[in-house]
Amino acid sequence: MLARTILATARSAPRAAAMARRRQLADTPQFRLLDPAFDASQMSEPVRRVLALQNASTADATKARSRAVAAAFRQHDADCGSTRVQVARLTVELEALAAHVAAHPKDKHSTRGYQLKISKRRRLLAYLKRRNPGDYDATLQALGLPTPKEGKKRRRARL
Repeated sequence: MLARTILATARSAPRAAAMARRRQLADTPQFRLLDPAFDASQMSEPVRRVLALQNASTADATKARSRAVAAAFRQHDADCGSTRVQVARLTVELEALAAHVAAHPKDKHSTRGYQLKISKRRRLLAYLKRRNPGDYDATLQALGLPTPKEGKKRRRARL
């Protein structure tokens, strides 16, 4: 029993190291132009075109849009989790998920995640409306979202 545990640990060590390297690479942007601190003025034009956002993966493009929207909705420099920022980031994620769900209608797991994110955004907007109606109106207008319907839906009785 002990030998089996030691053998399993020895086998999983390289796998754990590879996963740690992948995690570390995932934290650094593959497309350096996505990083606002990166100075692209010293790069040649062909290199800039290769690293442009149009060539990024869907995940990288969504991350870049999420960062840009969060920067636009920040109330101060350290703000990364206020309600307005959360709603804005969820809206960007929902736009990407809506395209995926439309392209892959049988992907039930993504459809469920899409519905959960819609519900979360609805709850955050309700909270924002209770706490700060001015921010609520400004957020809806800036994101181009329609005003949600008032009240809860009533279920019809089944016969």
